[in-house]
Amino acid sequence: MAERIILVTGRPEFLYDCPCTVKETYDFGRWGSAALVEYDTEAEAASVLEADDRVHSIEENHTATLRLEPEYVSENPDDVATIEDVRRLHDVPAKSARGSGVTVVAMDSGVDTSHPVFSDATIEQVDVTGSGRGDAVGHGTAVLGQVTRLAPEADLVSLRIFGEQGQTKTNVIMRAYEWLHNNTGEYDVVNMSWGAQQRSEQIDRTHNELIAKGVRGVVAAGNSGEKGGSPATADRAFSVGACTVDGTMAEFSSYNPRRDNPDVTAIGKDNRLAQADGTTMGTELSGRWVKASGTSFSAPEVAGMVAKYLGVHPDAAPADIVTAFEETARDIKDQPRDGAGLADYRAAVGHGGAPAPSPPTEPSPEPSPDGVSATVWDTPTRDLLEVDADWLTAGEYTVTRTQSDGEGTTLRLVADGQEGGGSGRSGHAEPGEE
Repeated sequence: MAERIILVTGRPEFLYDCPCTVKETYDFGRWGSAALVEYDTEAEAASVLEADDRVHSIEENHTATLRLEPEYVSENPDDVATIEDVRRLHDVPAKSARGSGVTVVAMDSGVDTSHPVFSDATIEQVDVTGSGRGDAVGHGTAVLGQVTRLAPEADLVSLRIFGEQGQTKTNVIMRAYEWLHNNTGEYDVVNMSWGAQQRSEQIDRTHNELIAKGVRGVVAAGNSGEKGGSPATADRAFSVGACTVDGTMAEFSSYNPRRDNPDVTAIGKDNRLAQADGTTMGTELSGRWVKASGTSFSAPEVAGMVAKYLGVHPDAAPADIVTAFEETARDIKDQPRDGAGLADYRAAVGHGGAPAPSPPTEPSPEPSPDGVSATVWDTPTRDLLEVDADWLTAGEYTVTRTQSDGEGTTLRLVADGQEGGGSGRSGHAEPGEE
């Protein structure tokens, strides 16, 4: 017997009178619904359904997979992109507009709420797979970990669509879209770090209608190195490609020029990610961290930026956000696969004449005995290092990076005009929420 997803205009009840078995239905509100059906006699059923003007489309119950590229993970343990690297490359300040009042959904493999990165986060778990709570793959935990480290005051929702094997079917995706369509007042941003193996007209239309309701969506562009699949191919999708820590394009990042995929690009190579307990995704690092590559991890970085953006512009419509990020992105020269370019959070927030957030003025944390907690921004025009007011005497200093080990950066500061290193001071810039 053949399983098919049928997308219809209006209600799906008429399908019960067709020569097929209706197994599930999905309600998306006023614009339409869908159903998972099983044909007893495919030719007869197809001829009847295709002749009905209430039927929008009929597709196979396709398989979707998580956006993960293990073969593109560097073997060098020192090659790791931390959340501080994300902040530097994409100009994301750590302390301003932290996502308060914003709720972000990750449509993914679940979440391990015991990871320390979620110690201060409020997380709701919704499961449409029947697998229950938790994260047997580790993917959803890594994705939500990226979001919460950039927007630590945002509330989180784990919308689980993948079971233990990191695969799902279109009918499970439709269950999740049904939840999203019927709960639009409960969240602000949805991240989708997954994709079908090809373009699905049904997923794309369902995604477009969700964005039309005011939901700000962020999706992974894909990891094929060529064309990606749905939902990145939807007309209203805000899709994100992957780059390296130095802002060059990742070789695996998908590119569909006719589908405007990707829109912008963010770090998706060798990311340092939160590890779900008992999972083996990626290359293990010290502590509960792993290293992995994929547009799966560049997308939630932009979702975190969008959450922060809404803290400054709470009424921004989805199209306004896409425009702001596209028009302020920094182009990767001679590289068409980057979309509009590297996402630039501070520039996007200031788009359209609104003032960009100033560097934080609140006191920095107390310095540790052997160094200092500091916040570092790498802007297009200058580098900015903020340290405690009493850590250095007044004056101008020359700063030299002496070590960078993936966990932090050691800097050597020497007062201008002084000879040698006797008047200098070394400090360790800690990686914030990491």
